[in-house]
Amino acid sequence: MLKPKRTPVLKLVPKVDQEFADLIAPLSPEERQQLEANILAEGCRDALVVWRGLLVDGHNRLAICNRHGLPYDTTEIELPDRESAKLWIEENQLGRRNLTTDQRAALAYRIMQRRVVVSKKQRAAKAGSARSDGNLVVHMRHQDETTPRQRERTAREHKISTRKLREIASLAKIDPDIVTRIANAEISLRDAKEAMLERVRQAKIKAALKTHVRGEGIHTGHMRKLFRILDDDSVDLICTDPPWEHKALPLYTELGKLAQQKLKPGGFCLVLCGQLYLNEIIARLSESLDWYWLSAVVFSSAHSRIWTRKISNRIRPMLIFAKRPAPANAKHRWFSDLVQSKTADKTHHAHGQDAGQFLDYIEVLTLPGQLLCDPFTGGGVIPEICATTKRKFIGTELNPGIAAAARARVAAAKVRKG
Repeated sequence: MLKPKRTPVLKLVPKVDQEFADLIAPLSPEERQQLEANILAEGCRDALVVWRGLLVDGHNRLAICNRHGLPYDTTEIELPDRESAKLWIEENQLGRRNLTTDQRAALAYRIMQRRVVVSKKQRAAKAGSARSDGNLVVHMRHQDETTPRQRERTAREHKISTRKLREIASLAKIDPDIVTRIANAEISLRDAKEAMLERVRQAKIKAALKTHVRGEGIHTGHMRKLFRILDDDSVDLICTDPPWEHKALPLYTELGKLAQQKLKPGGFCLVLCGQLYLNEIIARLSESLDWYWLSAVVFSSAHSRIWTRKISNRIRPMLIFAKRPAPANAKHRWFSDLVQSKTADKTHHAHGQDAGQFLDYIEVLTLPGQLLCDPFTGGGVIPEICATTKRKFIGTELNPGIAAAARARVAAAKVRKG
């Protein structure tokens, strides 16, 4: 952190520079109320900090003192230029005790960026000085602000996760203003990531709707369409990831009826689901189908928190049901009931899953040319697998935009596959 000289200055009225003020995270109403109560009770004990007459620290204290006509002291700091003053402000902000870890990470990212700007100016000044003296200037390649080494150094210095810095850097490439919003506690890093992902997803949907990609076996509408579209006893495998919330439970009853009617004799229905309503999901599917087995998907790193149960959740049940009557003796190849998965892929759908959760099951339980069905197509992970493994696919998606984006995703996968 910059350590400028401080010179006490009396009776100086500091000017508020809006660009400087915008670098300071605002206080919450409670914090502002407490600060005002403290100043009214004890006076403004800490001097306001100014640089070349501009206020760089103490904006909230100055506003309170002016409102109540209270005296205050100022102290002047010496810094080489305006960028250095901005850097000082941002580094000084990290000393606040009331910042969240997300705010600290956003400030650390801005400091990392600002140091690069200040460093470039200092090198340029030195180079100019060297030229004027007639000395040879040797240009050294400098660290870019986005390199892992730079992030690691910043993370260590400010005791912040390198992962958070990396995520904020990725968000800043899409929307630089999001860093300020995180620093000001207007949005959490988690919500910012979801907002950026949603922006990317909506862009894909708009592009897909413009291209009018058709076919790919993805029909827009409710899963009830499949009762009309599909022939009875025609589907080799149903593989799906229905909504998990409580209001969606009736859909599992309809899914069971669809599977019993449309699957080939002994065919399987694989259902990825959550645990919170697992007992009701199993009961509803069991009304029409025979229970076969329980598999589990284990996430290698990421996990979610089930706050109502205080559980750090790292597995997803994969329910395997069979069309009645279930086969007494298995004819398919061996497969494991424990699947390792990467983090869920949210780039195509807010509730998207990693393709690896389904790929092994699809390749074991079906052959190229056979027909798969997903009544809840979503972002298109199942039809994409079918396209790359030469299976046929028919499914439904309620949202027209998401359905269009899924079609475009499958079409692109076919092009990559060649």
